[in-house]
Formats: sequence, structure tokens, C-alpha cells
Amino acid sequence: MYIVKEKLIGDAKERVLKLDRDSKKLVVYKRVDNEKLHDHYSIREDFDSSPYAMYEEEKSFDCIYGGKESPTPAGTFTIEYKSKDEYISGYYKKLNKVKFFGYLIIFEDYFIHSDLYEESVTMEDMRSNPDIQPVSKGDDHTFGCIRVKQDELDWLLENVDVGTMVVM
Repeated sequence: MYIVKEKLIGDAKERVLKLDRDSKKLVVYKRVDNEKLHDHYSIREDFDSSPYAMYEEEKSFDCIYGGKESPTPAGTFTIEYKSKDEYISGYYKKLNKVKFFGYLIIFEDYFIHSDLYEESVTMEDMRSNPDIQPVSKGDDHTFGCIRVKQDELDWLLENVDVGTMVVM
């Protein structure tokens, strides 16, 4: 259960994302009826839960995030922008440029995105050719972004709205 004062997030969105650094998971919470509050907490029956948004865990994804050299920022942010397009990045020490397919921007140059591929790989190649492996396979940290599997990123792009709160 995750409880948020609606005034803290404006128009409460359907979902909230939380980076759980201990379990290395990106947890997705989905909004539920506020009556669920009484199922989990011993609050008086006449308690007015209307100023709150209630969320229960919907799913979670294994993820990696920033290491000591370039940590993932801590704080509460919102999804600023999302795209299904490819993105070319220079933040990868093993290659000059890499790309990923789809992303959600959470803070400045910090994204939620999938594995990294060589710049020459196309989305069609990546999806249709199982022999094409990400160059980031085996990484244990990123340069600050949150990285999930491609199918999980696809789900996030379909189900998470711009403006969704992200707790990191």
C-alpha cells in the first residue's frame, strides 16, 4: 500500500512508480479505492480519506540504476516526457554511442529505458532478430538512469502517463 496526499501530486494519476534500491526493483503501484485504507490500517471508521490517493502494488520489474560514479538522483519527480522512439546516447564507456528504444524522462537527463544496443541496430532488427544482443548485457549499474528489460519498458510506455509521480 502506498498513500499520497493528492495535493502533493496535483491530479492524482492512475499509477505511482518507486525505485526500490534495496531489492533492485522498479515497483509500479496502481490507484485503488480509498476504502482499501481501512483494510490495511486501523483508522477510525469516520476518517475522511478523500484528500489522499491510495495505491497498491501492481507489478515490479528488475532494474539497475546509477553506480557510485554517476548515481541515480534521490527524490520525488514526475514523468516529464515519454517516447517510443529510439534515442542515441553518449553515456556509455564501452562504446562512443549507443541507443535504446523508447524512454520515459524522469529528471533532466535521467531516463527509464531499456538495454543499450550498438548505434547501427534498428528497432526492427532488435525485435525480430534474437541473435542481436544488447551491448549492456551483464551491466550491474548505469550512469544514473533506471534500466529495465525491453518488454517491461514497452508496458510502462503503454500504461504510465506523463505526470506520473516517481519516487527514487
